[in-house]
Amino acid sequence: MTDNVVKLAPVEFGADFRFDSDALLETMKGKTYERLVVIGQFEDGSSVIEGNCNSGEVLFLMEIAKHHLVFGDD
Repeated sequence: MTDNVVKLAPVEFGADFRFDSDALLETMKGKTYERLVVIGQFEDGSSVIEGNCNSGEVLFLMEIAKHHLVFGDD
């Protein structure tokens, strides 16, 4: 069973490093997305989820993102 275990080794930029959220969103403008989900968390711990798709599509996109985080972009 342990032969199926994948070690998660996320890329880190340094302790508490964050990209500027406005700059990040600016780079996404002007593109045509079939499905788009933006998930954020504010400093007070509250969160926001905005998107142009239904909840099933959101879950599908989240699973794709999880796969990329674990296995890379291959």
